[in-house]
Amino acid sequence: MIIGVDFRWTKILKKILILDFDGTVIDSNYKKELAIINYIREKYNINIFKIIDAYKLRQLNRYEILSIASKKKIDNDEKILLDILINKSVKSSKIDPDLYSLYKICKESKIKIYLVTNTPEESIKDIVFFLKIDHFFDFIIGKKKHIGKSHIFKQIIKSENVSPSEILSVGDNIDDYFASKENMIPFHGIQDSSLISLIRSIPISKSLRGVIKSIKYNKTIRI
Repeated sequence: MIIGVDFRWTKILKKILILDFDGTVIDSNYKKELAIINYIREKYNINIFKIIDAYKLRQLNRYEILSIASKKKIDNDEKILLDILINKSVKSSKIDPDLYSLYKICKESKIKIYLVTNTPEESIKDIVFFLKIDHFFDFIIGKKKHIGKSHIFKQIIKSENVSPSEILSVGDNIDDYFASKENMIPFHGIQDSSLISLIRSIPISKSLRGVIKSIKYNKTIRI
């Protein structure tokens, strides 16, 4: 089901699909957050929510959160340890059952699928390989230092030589929406509290099934 009313739909053939990972392809947001919270509590005896509010926590990557909690720059050994703990928790999360159907439709329609996530690149490649879904994506792009999604989206437009309207971006976070909007890329939301204020402005669905409907009928909405 797609939430929202009175969209002015425009039929535009898509060439590129950009998918977020956590909360979009896989239901891992809670497990990922819990792994970080528990690690900080056990190692530093700190309740991270006394330092960072829940909204701000979701805007930071795992290393930034840990640096704030420890009040120091974390070294590579600790980064590796944290990655192992988080990756283990994510690997036990549930994959959206409609991912294969979405992949199949994109394959038939010659739509390239980019997986773009704030998860560090080595970690995301390890996770999707473990889950045996790496072949669903033409490109897998993880978080790189000081490079945000907006910049990555801009690079995709340039490298693929497509117009923003020929791309559909899908994510569950308000930052995914803003990165898309900055590049004039149409956005389809996956239901999340951070997108509530946009419920009548953009298509929002509970799962990838709603995205399949948008692509199948070549429907999207400009933002």
